[in-house]
Amino acid sequence: MSEPAWPLHPRPEDNENLRQYVERLARAYGVSFKTFCFNALNIAHEDEEARLFLKPTGEVLSRLSAGVGISIEELRTLPENGWRRFAQATADFNEWIAIPANRQKFEERFGSGL
Repeated sequence: MSEPAWPLHPRPEDNENLRQYVERLARAYGVSFKTFCFNALNIAHEDEEARLFLKPTGEVLSRLSAGVGISIEELRTLPENGWRRFAQATADFNEWIAIPANRQKFEERFGSGL
């Protein structure tokens, strides 16, 4: 990957999805998320769906890649990070709740709605 074009280009944090990363970039530049998306990534102000970053276009990924110096391939994996974190938390909870004493504590506090 070439040198980043933008002066501020922190790396994505562990378990950070693409939207969270872009939100953090906007904060680093001291502008609103919507303004950053418009000026840096050419996402129209009214395009709420594009700012979800669930299916970013090639143009958006290319602009972001050039700005921060991270490959498009790596940027494409960021949305998966949030889901991996959720899946791990779910697995951890299921393992914890499988222990009878823990299930009893849970039911005492929250009821037996599981």
